[in-house]
Amino acid sequence: MSKQSQISATVSEATKERLDRFVESRGLKKNFVVEQALLYFIEARTELPDEALVPARLVLEDKAFDRIAELIASPPAPTEALRELMRGQGD
Repeated sequence: MSKQSQISATVSEATKERLDRFVESRGLKKNFVVEQALLYFIEARTELPDEALVPARLVLEDKAFDRIAELIASPPAPTEALRELMRGQGD
């Protein structure tokens, strides 16, 4: 059996509440979930390029959020280049 060590971390109240709900709903121990999450995070940061990772708390400025919402509600018409690409005639 491996030695155990305790760590301390400060997280937002919202994150703690999500963790509490998660472990409760699945009957898991917090220690297990936190250790697995750390191991997955470390492995991902080691193996993947920085561009492949999107922050869990991606914060958009109001203008950017409004623009994305506008594009979703009223997407622009496809360009001829996009039509050719979708028909497999790109390149």
